[in-house]
Amino acid sequence: MPTSIRNVLECRLGLGRIALPTEAIDQLGEYEVGTTLPLRHRITCAIGVWNDQPILSVSLAEREPVARRTTHGAVFTPTKRGLRCAFEIDEPIGLAQITSIGAPPSSLPWRRTATLADGRTLQWIDVATLLQEIAGLVAA
Repeated sequence: MPTSIRNVLECRLGLGRIALPTEAIDQLGEYEVGTTLPLRHRITCAIGVWNDQPILSVSLAEREPVARRTTHGAVFTPTKRGLRCAFEIDEPIGLAQITSIGAPPSSLPWRRTATLADGRTLQWIDVATLLQEIAGLVAA
């Protein structure tokens, strides 16, 4: 599915790399999170603190329950509903440009394969769709 060129932040996540749309990112940084929330889902969520404000920290990694840990993440621009979320990453790599984004799989509509301007492919996170899914989890 062709798309116009989009600016993204390329990030290391585990052994792979992902791309987050730059327009969705408010800040990058390190923050504290508490134990994982007991939501049965394909993503892991925990309550964190960013600049003395609560945030919902989203991770694709399954985590052992711990009382508290420090993580790195991309803090997203607040949603209209006031939900403040962050996406856990291992480290930012740099800015890149996406020239095309594939169709989403039905099981993970917020995770797509994207082609960068240099020809590499990686996973692109559709932040708007991910935040809609999270809002549905939190409201349930």
